[in-house]
This record gives sequence, C-alpha cells and structure tokens, in this order.
Amino acid sequence: MSVVASPVSSTSLAADDRKRHRHPGVLIRFAPADAERILDHLVALDVDDRFLRFGYGIGDEGIARYVARIDFARDHVHGLTDAGGRVVALAHIAARDGEVDFGLSVVPAWRRRGLGRALFAHVVELAALLRARRVLCHSISPAVLHMAGACGFRRVGGNPAAPLVLDIPFG
Repeated sequence: MSVVASPVSSTSLAADDRKRHRHPGVLIRFAPADAERILDHLVALDVDDRFLRFGYGIGDEGIARYVARIDFARDHVHGLTDAGGRVVALAHIAARDGEVDFGLSVVPAWRRRGLGRALFAHVVELAALLRARRVLCHSISPAVLHMAGACGFRRVGGNPAAPLVLDIPFG
C-alpha cells in the first residue's frame, strides 16, 4: 500500500460527520497485499449497491474472482480507509489503449461526506496523468451519474445504455 498525494479536504465534511467518524484524509494506492481488505469492502456491499457498482447482480464468489483478477501492476486501485484500516471508499481504475475505465464504491456509513466525489475527481486527474484520451464510466448509480454529469461526461449518441464518456484534451 502506498499513499497517493491527493488529500481529501475535511472542509467538505459537515461538522456532525467529523464528530461521528475520523475522516480518512489521504487516498491510498492499494497493492496485492490489500486484496483481502478490498474483497471485504466489496462483499460488504448489499445487493442493490453491488448492482449499481458492477452493473449486474454479483455474488460473493463472483466478487472473489473479480478481486483475484485485479492486476495491481497495470491497474490503479485507490481508496480510503477508516481508523481500523477497513476500506470505506474504493476506485478500481483500468487504463487500456488510451482509455480509462473505472468502478467506484463507498460503504453506506461513509456516504454524503465527499469521498465518492474525491475519488471521482482523482480518477479524472489520474486519467490525464496517464495521458488517456477518454474516461469511461459504466456505473448506473444515481450518485455516480450525478458526479459524471457535473464533470462533463456524456453518453455517446444519446444512447441510455452506452457508457458515460469524458474526452480528455491534451494540452
């Protein structure tokens, strides 16, 4: 595990949220040794959250296969943990052929604190650093769709089943 230089601002948190939970603060890049924590995070998602995160119903065995196939050398798996080291927010970012594709999840107890938004912004920044031409988002989560719209993502051809796309200008 390594720390990524992308602190999450505690100023975006409501005062009562800061009292209830210690804010994790800094994004972490997870390594193969963190696979069990990633698995625990994803398995803890309920049926609805799994559907929103993966786009289809997926059981514990499917999630275990998904985590086992993560290529930590090629992909970027970033997230935030609580004081006990449990993953509370996670982004799996896959860069392929000039495109970045990602999945994002935040456990219910940690939502509405800006963690998803921070991860979302981090994905877009990372895509630019990786010199990707576009970012793809396949999520059907209303929260992710809202963040995507705010960042300028669009559906190609207006097709509601198409992934959301953000073209990254080189400059």
